Amino acid sequence: MTFFRFISLFFVISGIIVALLLYIDIRKHRQSMKIMEAVWPLSGLWGSWLALWAYYRLGRTKPTEPMHMDMNMNMDMPKHSNTSSMQMPGSTPPDWRQVTLSTLHCGAGCTLADILGEWFTYLIPLFIGGSILAGQWALDYILALFFGIFFQYAAIQAMEHLPVKRALQKALKADFLSLTAWQAGMYGWMAIVMFGLFPNLALPKNSFEYWFMMQIAMCAGFLTSFPVNRFLIRKGIKHGM
Repeated sequence: MTFFRFISLFFVISGIIVALLLYIDIRKHRQSMKIMEAVWPLSGLWGSWLALWAYYRLGRTKPTEPMHMDMNMNMDMPKHSNTSSMQMPGSTPPDWRQVTLSTLHCGAGCTLADILGEWFTYLIPLFIGGSILAGQWALDYILALFFGIFFQYAAIQAMEHLPVKRALQKALKADFLSLTAWQAGMYGWMAIVMFGLFPNLALPKNSFEYWFMMQIAMCAGFLTSFPVNRFLIRKGIKHGM
């Protein structure tokens, strides 16, 4: 077994284990915002042990915490970091924890979309302009918009209880740029992998090596989406989580 394969096995299996650990713990420590119960395990798939740390640091609720309380009101979060609070345009920059949670929330929809899109195009190749890569990335992006906006819609409804049409419009406005930034970061890393790191070595989609590269791609997506989420929260376009 090569060192690269060993590392790939370790991180992909670690991601699955962390996702399961998060799912199990959340069953005992329910999130007041229900959509976060899907966000954390999805984040664990690519964030691995770092996502587990982030959950215990930022997202785990107290066992005695009432369900109506904010998901961030735990021992590690300041009182002002309230999910129901709105970041006023032009006000003090949002706390890094708010931005981190908002970015993970945004990325969860992208993660789900990329997993489904990658396996779909593995089983049923999709071509655009004769390019299977263009077809694959186009499908990933469309799915990311669909799932990402749904995740944002669920968060908006939990905080504001708006009519469906208005909530969807607000979700699209809040997450379009951050979703696009996430996917751009992911595509950027995978382009480096396909055309730079392994130009003559195909990585099959059913290999641990490929999905380890996808985990790194999600990390790249987080990094490119983080400043966009920070900007959106500061301008009042998006709620701080």
